[in-house]
Amino acid sequence: MDTTDFEGCVGVDIGGQSIKVGMFREEQLRIIDLDTPAEYATARGAILGAVRELAGGTPRGLGVGSPGPLNWRTGVMEWTPNIPWRDVAYTELGSALGCPVRVDNDANVAGLAEAVLGVGRGHHVVSGFTLGTGIGFFTVIGGHVYHGRLDVEGGHQVLNPSPDAPLCGCGAHGCLEAYASASAIEARTGKRPEEIDDPEFWKEIAGYLAWGITNINVLVCPDVVVLAGGMTKRGAVLMDPLRHRVQEMSCVLPPPPVEVAELGARAGVYGAIVLAARGHGE
Repeated sequence: MDTTDFEGCVGVDIGGQSIKVGMFREEQLRIIDLDTPAEYATARGAILGAVRELAGGTPRGLGVGSPGPLNWRTGVMEWTPNIPWRDVAYTELGSALGCPVRVDNDANVAGLAEAVLGVGRGHHVVSGFTLGTGIGFFTVIGGHVYHGRLDVEGGHQVLNPSPDAPLCGCGAHGCLEAYASASAIEARTGKRPEEIDDPEFWKEIAGYLAWGITNINVLVCPDVVVLAGGMTKRGAVLMDPLRHRVQEMSCVLPPPPVEVAELGARAGVYGAIVLAARGHGE
């Protein structure tokens, strides 16, 4: 992995339980782990201290991956479900550090990492889904996150608009997330995905995901589709029928390769560093 272009930049990956602050030095990633405090003022001081420690002063740039909803243009997060922070202006960190700050949704940032440094490297258009409590979505074009007018939400594409279809947390019926997310699976079965071994069940879930991937293929036509998140640990019991169904359902355009993400828990901080170095490109 060549990280020369990203040295001097620091990435911050903000999660509900922990914050990772990282920087490449001589092609090695150094990370400082912090607990996520209840107050942003406390987090701000800890983040600034970690950034200065890693950079030895002022970094070339700072990238922040944060849960949303947030405004990636202004760098402001008004609120988020899993952290009791309100009206956080991440770009203010740049005033304290004396460097530019770029901010984006955490799923987009992790996707950027996979597109540039992970399984999608070498491809121009990389789309992907993060399979977790919900289903996140990203598209990266030419090494930059594609946002459209506001942002893209492929996990909320509607597979079945019937009022009898499962109700999604967004308020619509029949979203991909309402069929194939970890929360949907647990609501339906009373079990977490890692507790389910039935191949027929995973064949059904693979069908929903293949439907979503096929829709993205005819709309975006990516070079590769990347799947990330804990559900991919099911391995062949999920991925084999999923790839088979994508092949079967791809009637208009050739099916894209479907790959499993390779950067794991560090994808967020990798992507934040890439974002700091490259910017949004818009």
